[in-house]
Amino acid sequence: MKKIFLIITLLLFTSIIYAQGVVFAYIVDPDPTTNVRNAPAGKVVATINNDGNGYVVSLLKEKNGWWQIDATIDAEGDDPHEIQLNGSKTGYWIHNSVIGFTAIGDGTAILYSGPSSKSRKLCECVQLMHPLELKGNWVKVKTDDGKHTGWIHRDKICYNPLTTCP
Repeated sequence: MKKIFLIITLLLFTSIIYAQGVVFAYIVDPDPTTNVRNAPAGKVVATINNDGNGYVVSLLKEKNGWWQIDATIDAEGDDPHEIQLNGSKTGYWIHNSVIGFTAIGDGTAILYSGPSSKSRKLCECVQLMHPLELKGNWVKVKTDDGKHTGWIHRDKICYNPLTTCP
């Protein structure tokens, strides 16, 4: 009975997060550490050691190229664990250039001109994307090479750096 309750609770929690528009991304910073700030371009309140674990962050809202993230960061990989950020009363922020995701499956993302599959298709891209904006179930992204900016449905995003999210 406890297992069923736990599963139902987890599914409900996941549904609530999904309904609130939370999108996940992973840290792609080439530097050995990634700064977490207390505001966009604010004071550094934490650093994340980019040790190859594949850190996944929850993106809550965007402001001028910065994303507010949840205080709990998941580490994937050989040493799965959580990092709990603390010390900021104004939230935790990370720049969009150091986070990203790919498309599910073979990594081919169809980017649209607007937040709808009825919008014009801009490209079929196979590369890392950086999140720029959220609008409902759609995420505006810029490709890592900077050549394409468009919209992708969040169901098509793979935010796990160690899999292809089949």
